Amino acid sequence: MNRRALAVALVCSALGFAWQWLTVRYNYAGNWTALFCHGSEIPLPRALAGEHIYVFPNSGGYDGQSYHLVAHDPLARTETGRAVPDPTLRFPRILLPGLAHLLALGRTQWIDPAYHFCELFFLGLGAWWLARLLEREGRDPRWAVLYVIVPSSIASIDRMLVDVAVVSLAIGFAFYLEQEETSFWKLYFVLMAAALCRETGLLLLPAYGIRLLLRRRFGRLALLVTAALPWAIWTWWTRTYIAGAAALGIEYFFYPFRGMMDAVEHPRHFAYPAAIVAVIVGLWWVQFGGILLALWQGVRRGTGEDAINNACFLWSCFAIVLPPGVYDDPFAGARVLAPLLLFQFLRKEYWPLLLVTPRVWLEIAPQAIGIAKGIVR
Repeated sequence: MNRRALAVALVCSALGFAWQWLTVRYNYAGNWTALFCHGSEIPLPRALAGEHIYVFPNSGGYDGQSYHLVAHDPLARTETGRAVPDPTLRFPRILLPGLAHLLALGRTQWIDPAYHFCELFFLGLGAWWLARLLEREGRDPRWAVLYVIVPSSIASIDRMLVDVAVVSLAIGFAFYLEQEETSFWKLYFVLMAAALCRETGLLLLPAYGIRLLLRRRFGRLALLVTAALPWAIWTWWTRTYIAGAAALGIEYFFYPFRGMMDAVEHPRHFAYPAAIVAVIVGLWWVQFGGILLALWQGVRRGTGEDAINNACFLWSCFAIVLPPGVYDDPFAGARVLAPLLLFQFLRKEYWPLLLVTPRVWLEIAPQAIGIAKGIVR
């Protein structure tokens, strides 16, 4: 065990927990369920009434509310699981909520703390792999502690999302890829877990598969395909036996640039003074420019034996067909494309990540102000 990397991982997780503790105390009156971002427009199941869930008024909530319900009822056997508003998307992303359920032994009162633990565990795991990668490249591994402030980490620990897990596993993919001959099975299980975490994690499999194909490693390529079987079986089960979890329509994907054009043509409106709106809109354009730069760099590198370049190319292609509602959300585009941004950062292409991040920081500025006011009172 690399002690410096372990120290970085622990510090990173501690910083993530510190943010959660401070914002819960000073912004949400000590109610930890606020981090799941339940909105008043989504009815809560009666079975969770004992949790006294914090509900944001006049809001549809955010994705964490769905993962919260999935963690309580991963097989949708009760009204809790059936209350998930978007089962088609959420139930296949079982890794993090499923681990929380297993860690809590299915006990209702333990599930939320277990979910928080899993979130911080993946945050630390990503920092650990990142520190090891930086050290291998001759860079100071302590920089990996900043993993806590990249968009996917901020959004995940603030709203209990699965993105920090899939991004951390993507970093693990990069780490084990460089020692694939001695760590193939570690790489295999990272790929399996990434697919179960979020469907975008599947992109890592063809990224590695192209490398194996070009090197004529057909036996290993056939073995690699089996890493997708748990995801395929679980997704088939959810969409067969969970009400409302039918497959996504083909129209969800095959409209290139639709999501980008919608964000440009129908920008969000903000009820703030003009100067504040100008800052918000300006940073959104900076973020959007960073995303476009990342996509251009990803496509420009093309595909080949370099699996990281392959992953960047595939993520860039995927980004082009993302639907409306992604790019106008300051969290969504930045976290969905986070593996692309981190891979490019590891290749010393820093600008995309640097341009994308400030708008995400601005989104949590009201909470930071609330914390500061609470501390000085």
